[in-house]
Amino acid sequence: MANSSRIDSKAQSASPTTINDESTAAAKATGKKQVNPFFDHFNSRDLKIWFRCSVAFWVNSLFVFIQPTLTAFGAAAFFGGIVTLFLPPNGVVFVFLLGGLTLLIGMGLGWAWGELTMKAALSTRSPAETLAREQMLGRTAQQTGTSTQILVYEGFMLDNRVTVTWFAMLLLFIYFMVI
Repeated sequence: MANSSRIDSKAQSASPTTINDESTAAAKATGKKQVNPFFDHFNSRDLKIWFRCSVAFWVNSLFVFIQPTLTAFGAAAFFGGIVTLFLPPNGVVFVFLLGGLTLLIGMGLGWAWGELTMKAALSTRSPAETLAREQMLGRTAQQTGTSTQILVYEGFMLDNRVTVTWFAMLLLFIYFMVI
């Protein structure tokens, strides 16, 4: 019985409130103000993590601005920067790999649903109508001296049925991801 009372008194003396009181007393004795640990992010550990994440984002950002790299990697160069913001390299390796795997599965699902959506959207407009619109695009580009790419970006090939199909498939995808 005597041993258990000693153990209990030691456990009580090492409680978190006692430790906090002791550190507060030590901080008052030295004259330093103590910051709540929730707000204390200027310690060496957090600054190392911040530096590591910043370097990863900076390197991925450079890939976007270096023309040979951008030509070789394409959209993956831009996506790499976005991934370092969504999934910064600041934690446990397994969690980072799990997050990367989740991103890959999400990209695969997005690509597959995009293929299905494109197939459904193109089936709403007849091939003859699409061909006629493409020929009109070529004639308009020759007459105005404008690039066909600029005309397409300005919406020359848009069709309301295709747009509505894309929108409906997008909403359906969001609904499936939520449930």
